[in-house]
Amino acid sequence: IPAEQMLRDMRINRIFEGSSEIMHLLIAREAVDQHLQVAGDIIEPDVPIGDKAKTAVKAGQFYGKWLPKLAVGQGTTPTSYSEFGDLAEHLRFAERNCRKLARSTFYGMSRWQGKLEKKQSFLGRIVDIGAELYAIACACVYAQTLGHEDAAHRAEYAELADLFCQQARRRVDRLLHDLWFNNDADNYEAAMKVLGGRYTMFERSIIDPAGEGPLMPGQASS
Repeated sequence: IPAEQMLRDMRINRIFEGSSEIMHLLIAREAVDQHLQVAGDIIEPDVPIGDKAKTAVKAGQFYGKWLPKLAVGQGTTPTSYSEFGDLAEHLRFAERNCRKLARSTFYGMSRWQGKLEKKQSFLGRIVDIGAELYAIACACVYAQTLGHEDAAHRAEYAELADLFCQQARRRVDRLLHDLWFNNDADNYEAAMKVLGGRYTMFERSIIDPAGEGPLMPGQASS
């Protein structure tokens, strides 16, 4: 069946460069790479105090210019992106929250410093928020492009883009909230207990599909 084969063949694209979880971490590293270049020596324990001081001065100069830019942007101007009509509000939302995402990433680095690389749930949410904001912008631009090419159905394109953006905005709001208010610590503690064998009583109800035989049959001798 062609549809089945296409779905089966496409699965390699999900694992070819690594699992989704690994890709989240790789993308997150790109997001914090500039911060590490500017202030990385400050959070490294083996860097001499003198070098840390020089890095602190350089970081102060960088963040003194960078952080103010994250306070105000086109997303706070009610008339910005007006050429997109009713979809303009979604682009303003995306612009505002891109700046909020950048601030959140900075706050995360300030809070956890070198330990940030172990906060995989936090980094995963950072990546997911960025992906949702990118999708919102793409949906608005694509809907407008289709509307220009097919004016007879311009309203339908805008309606579907509007629906998608509303759904994506809800996901963004939830993910931004969950950056700081979540059960990550409890989940990690529970996982460590599982690895330590605390909840093995649940294994009693597992049915061995091999029956009386071995779960993995041995190789036939050649």
